[in-house]
Amino acid sequence: MRPPRALANVAMVLVVHAWAEAVRAQPQAATGPFAASVKDGAAASPSLRDRIGVDDAARLLRSSDPEERLRGVEQAASLHTLEALSLLERAAGNDSSHGMDPRLPAEGIARTDPRAVLAVVRALAGWTEREDARAALASLVSAPNESFAFRVGALPDHDGGRGASDDAARILLARREAAIALAGAGSSLAIEALIAIGRGAGPGRDAALDALAVHPPSAPGALGGVVLTTPAMIALAVEVGDLRTPDAALGAVRASDSALRATALEALGASADTRVLDAARAALREEPAEGNTAVRIAAARALVRLGASDAAEAVAGLIGADATAEGGLAMAGDIQDEGVTRAAIARAAAATDPPLRTAAIAVLGRQASPAAIQALAGLVEDPRASSDALAAIARSPNSAALAAIEALDDRSTNASAAMNRRLAARAYFVRRFTRGERSARLDALLASLASSPDARDRSVGIEALVALRERDVEAGLADPDARVRAAAALGAMALDDPASDERLLDHMSREPDDRVRRVLAFGWKGAKVDRSGVSTTALVERAASGGTDAAMATLALGRRAAEPRASNALEMLLGSPDPVIRAHAARGLGQTTSPDAAERLARAYAWEGAASVRRAIVRALAQRTDDGSAARARTLTLAARLDPDRGARWTAEQGLRSHSLSASPPPREVLWVRLIAAEGAASPEGAEAVFVCSNGDAVPIAFDSEGYALIPGVPPGEGKLRLAPGEQSYSAHAP
Repeated sequence: MRPPRALANVAMVLVVHAWAEAVRAQPQAATGPFAASVKDGAAASPSLRDRIGVDDAARLLRSSDPEERLRGVEQAASLHTLEALSLLERAAGNDSSHGMDPRLPAEGIARTDPRAVLAVVRALAGWTEREDARAALASLVSAPNESFAFRVGALPDHDGGRGASDDAARILLARREAAIALAGAGSSLAIEALIAIGRGAGPGRDAALDALAVHPPSAPGALGGVVLTTPAMIALAVEVGDLRTPDAALGAVRASDSALRATALEALGASADTRVLDAARAALREEPAEGNTAVRIAAARALVRLGASDAAEAVAGLIGADATAEGGLAMAGDIQDEGVTRAAIARAAAATDPPLRTAAIAVLGRQASPAAIQALAGLVEDPRASSDALAAIARSPNSAALAAIEALDDRSTNASAAMNRRLAARAYFVRRFTRGERSARLDALLASLASSPDARDRSVGIEALVALRERDVEAGLADPDARVRAAAALGAMALDDPASDERLLDHMSREPDDRVRRVLAFGWKGAKVDRSGVSTTALVERAASGGTDAAMATLALGRRAAEPRASNALEMLLGSPDPVIRAHAARGLGQTTSPDAAERLARAYAWEGAASVRRAIVRALAQRTDDGSAARARTLTLAARLDPDRGARWTAEQGLRSHSLSASPPPREVLWVRLIAAEGAASPEGAEAVFVCSNGDAVPIAFDSEGYALIPGVPPGEGKLRLAPGEQSYSAHAP
């Protein structure tokens, strides 16, 4: 039976409090500002330099200036002595000093500045062999949000106006780093404290759980017994592969708590434990109700994972019910079944919610049944669903998909013939690019469109032929219509060729259309030689403009960091409110020959709360394999040990070992987006956007006159579409 939440919180507090009291009861080596330093457990007399350093740190920590207090924390962190540790503990808000000089700073002074909190955590992480340091770290992991006393406007504008959201991100980062340091300390008390925090509902719960996943407990029984009676702890045990999880989860599949019950079903399914089958089937036989929606979805997922004969029937049933339709569609793509196909067809036809309709169409696009293709072909005629249906046909594993694309012309009326030809060409381009299937008839269609007198036709045909390497990009860039030139540049994004990127930049200086120039800025991504003819001053303006080419201009500017004008602008861009801009500034800086690049990247990493930006900084440093600077080694070491982001930790480890970060093969995916004008809005003629790919690249996009944008060569994974300023009235649909 799950203990009441309040009791779980009390248990967490008692563990941490008892731990701290046990530490305080231990004999102290010395007290006062000049207490003895300890190295490897042996007492030693502090040097004059250490005494002066601690005194100076204490003076700075008493200052009313946040910058001086931050320097005080850093000064104390640089001294591995007991008196410095006492200062850090006091600054963290965990006063174990007892009898220290009253002139010392106020307890918890670091909590007035998120940067100081991070600095304290990283300093205490160097003392995890001591229980008092671990207690201070635990207190920061579990501290209430209200205990961090900084206020918006109370600190100097050290971030270029990034504001309270970044301060909150830093506090979260500090919690996570503190938890990771504790989990890696090898202390059973530290693990117990993290488990207590993870079982509670406080602000440090996620940090504790994430840390225990990074450093799973090795002690027998650490994740057994009463510990595995909350959803979060069962989920953690599944993630780390704890073999005790199935037995504990089996006892929870009939719990009264629906969240615990759903998690138990998920755990058993993920563990491939066939004992879950009867419980899952029983859950699905229950009368649908508001409280058991998650249980029913988890039960069906367990059947799917175990390959049960009735899994498809269960999923089809979920799709048919409004409350569980989303969950059913999420797992239906992994099932080939006529019943699932029929359920998805009905949901696609009846859904009034666009995301739900899109999910149903995506399921149909993964079904091999002839009925799925027939349904998708019918949905192409529905203006609400046509774009999603076409994209699904283009990617479908069904052998009839190519014939369905060819049939678009056959179903045309005179009024819609030209539009249908372009739709067929778009779908064929995606299918040929991603699946390699060919059709002589549709190849001829692409060639015909590319030579059409209608610029709308040429845009579709030339982009496809450039991406398929059947038409040189320069031929498309010579077209008299700006829409066609933009399409040619989009097609070149598939080539993954520095020479092609250089041609885009070479054309930039001659391109009269602003919109096309912004798409051509993609060339800065891979070009080894900047042939754009764009001055550094102009680059600074483009980077600060907020336009669709701002990120790529920032990347190019970073590579020019050795120039004073570019160097000054980079300081502003590294502090931009936009994490995409900060990440591209770091990537560009990592590719420069500037001798202080590593030091600047290290400074940027120090207070960066966004995982995507830290990942970019770490990768930039790791790729500088010839850089022997202390800043590079220091930052990679910190990231490898404490960064909560798994990708950043792995990249940092590779950099420290001087392993090359091999480039992945060119991606063969196509982003398919269509903008539909909202009611009362103008048509999307000339619309622009930025697509931030899963690898962080910010790709500038120009939509064609029918609102479509097909971007070949993007990596798989989740991305983010950002409409350019002024385009907020459109609704984007991207399968």
